[in-house]
Amino acid sequence: MSSALNYNFFNTLIFSGIIYGLVFCTRILLNKKYTSRTRTFLMFTVLSMTLSNLQYWLIDIGLRERYEVPKVFYVQFELLILPFFFLFIRGYLKQRVAKKYILLLMAPFFLGMMYQISTYMMEIQKPRLTGYNFIVEILTISYSLLLIILILIEIFSYEKRMVSNPNSRKIKVNTIWLKQTLIIGITICTIWVLTTQLFYLKGQHTFQTYYPLWIGISVVIYWVGNKGVVELKIVREREFIRSRKKILEFSNCYPAPIGSKGMELFKKIVFEIDEQQLYTNPNVSLQTIADIYDISTGYLSQLINMYSDESFTDFINKLRIREAKKMLKDNSYNQYTIIAIALESGFNTKSNFYSVFKKETKMTPSQYKKVQNL
Repeated sequence: MSSALNYNFFNTLIFSGIIYGLVFCTRILLNKKYTSRTRTFLMFTVLSMTLSNLQYWLIDIGLRERYEVPKVFYVQFELLILPFFFLFIRGYLKQRVAKKYILLLMAPFFLGMMYQISTYMMEIQKPRLTGYNFIVEILTISYSLLLIILILIEIFSYEKRMVSNPNSRKIKVNTIWLKQTLIIGITICTIWVLTTQLFYLKGQHTFQTYYPLWIGISVVIYWVGNKGVVELKIVREREFIRSRKKILEFSNCYPAPIGSKGMELFKKIVFEIDEQQLYTNPNVSLQTIADIYDISTGYLSQLINMYSDESFTDFINKLRIREAKKMLKDNSYNQYTIIAIALESGFNTKSNFYSVFKKETKMTPSQYKKVQNL
């Protein structure tokens, strides 16, 4: 039995990621406002990565060897990471998460556990066991890459649905960070393949070979935990904001002269945009509105220019700023972030919102809010 434990800079770095992961999961578990199925899947994603790193960290520093823990207690947590992330993606994109998905995605994990138990009970020894483990490792990597592809399909399908239905009142969630996460995931899978090759085929049977992989997972723990909670909070705030908003009448904003057909049509279009809150859809366009009234985009543009003396983009942005100003002035919205208010008003990005808002009001949203609350 070895008495000296192996502590170094790299496994200390890995340990910091483990601590963060455990604290994050505990916070999600104990905080009642985080009790949703989607947040639970996010928690289990982070927990799977955390426990996977913790297990290898205990082996690397020598604790398993010191206390002679049987290898049968090794758990293939890596087979849970992407399944739980896939389920999180489904929930985040407001897709139904059926029980069959959960059972199907978890099947490889239970098969892996059966393999672990059977090889231990059959007392399979090296080098035969090493060969089997190499095959299992390759299958695990392949399964992870398959899930990354399925997640990408889910994201692209969601984006296609949102683009094809621009008048939808459903909240469009941010998918850019999901793609960034998958790029990180593919990078880690590449490191995993190279590490597996070095460990099994090149004979570098030291756990230091896996340091880049474990450090990479630690980075993902920080990224997915923080970004996932922030994006879910923004979606939740937008849902609350949307539930509080009242439809405002807009028909009197542009008084029409009697007998003016163009003005009557313009008033009708303006009322429809406001009544249906079409301006809160970030994908709304001249073509979108023209299609509703079966008129050409040129004629619609002409109507807006003639009766509002501004372009379609400026016209829509003015309505969005009006909506944002209303929420910024209302103290009942104080608990919500400015980015949530911006997105709910119809803006795509925080920078675009700030730019348009400052152009309209000569001050930033934060300054406007401060002035209104004086």
